[in-house]
Amino acid sequence: MTKQRPILTVTVNPALDVYTHVHRLSPQIKLRCSAPQVDPGGGGVNVSRAIHELGGSSTAFVALGGATGTQIANLLAAAGIRAQVFAAEGETRTSFTVMEDASGQHFRFVLPGPPQHANSGAMSRAVIDATSPNGIVVLTGSLLPELPDDFYGELVALARIRGALTIVDTHGAALRSAVKFRPDILRLNHIEAAELLGVPIGDPLQQCEALLRRGAAGAVLVSRGEEGTVVASEAGTHWIHPPKVSVRSSVGAGDSFVGAFALRLARGSSILEAATFGAAAAASAVLAEGTGLCRRAETERLADEISVEALVPAA
Repeated sequence: MTKQRPILTVTVNPALDVYTHVHRLSPQIKLRCSAPQVDPGGGGVNVSRAIHELGGSSTAFVALGGATGTQIANLLAAAGIRAQVFAAEGETRTSFTVMEDASGQHFRFVLPGPPQHANSGAMSRAVIDATSPNGIVVLTGSLLPELPDDFYGELVALARIRGALTIVDTHGAALRSAVKFRPDILRLNHIEAAELLGVPIGDPLQQCEALLRRGAAGAVLVSRGEEGTVVASEAGTHWIHPPKVSVRSSVGAGDSFVGAFALRLARGSSILEAATFGAAAAASAVLAEGTGLCRRAETERLADEISVEALVPAA
C-alpha cells in the first residue's frame, strides 16, 4: 500500500444532498418526484468521499448540527469515512438537485447554513488541533453565516506554523481574504479568478500569471470546464487538457478534482502530476448522474487520455 501524508478536509458548511428526478418543472402544481438519492455533501465532505473512492484515506472535519447533522454523520460512518465532528449551532442545511427529464437539465437549490454566533474561535482551534504536522489541509466550500471572512485565511496561517500544506478552493469574500494569507495551493475556476482579479473574464493562463505575480498562492490552478485546467507553479505553467466525455452532470466535478489532486500530492506526486490525475477524476465525475462523484476504475482509465501542454518553462 502506498504511504501517504495525512489529509484533513474541512467543511464548515456541509449539506445533506438530496437528488431526484421530475418530468418537467412547472409552477403552481404538485411535482411528482422520483425516490430521492441522499448523500453527505459540502466541499470538504465530497473531497473526502472522492479520496476514499480512489483508495486513499482522510479525516473529514465537519461542523454538524441538529437532526440533519446526525444524519450526515451516520452516512459518513456507513461509507467508511473517518469524521471529526464539531458541534455547530442550529440545523445543518439541505441541498436539493432536481433533474428535469424533459430537458435533461438539472436545477440546484442550495439553502444557507445556520448562523454561528460564537463558534469561530472554538471551530478554528478544533481544526488546528486536528491538523497533522507535514499533513495536507483542504479548505473548501462556503462559510457558515456569521463566521468571519478571514476564517480560512487564519487557518492557512496557523496550519503553516504546524508545517502543514494548505489547499484552498472557495469563493467570494472567503476567497478574497484567504489569498492575503498566501495558501500553498489555490484552486478556482476562471470566473472566480476574474472576480478575484477585478477584471473581465479572460484567458486562464493570464489569470494564473497575474495571481502568481500578486502572491495569491505558491501555486495556482485555474479551471475552465471542458477546456481543462491551467497549472502555474515553480515548475512552470501547463495546460491540462481533459478527455472528451459525454457530460451527464457537472455536479461534483470540482470536488472530485480536489480529492484526486490532494491524494496524489499526499503520495508524493508533483503538483502537475497530481493535477493531471485530478482532471481524470473530474472527467469521471461528469459521467455520473446527479450528485455522483468520481469512480476509481474510470478515473485510472481516463488518466491515460489526459494531455499536458507546456506553456511557460520553469524559471
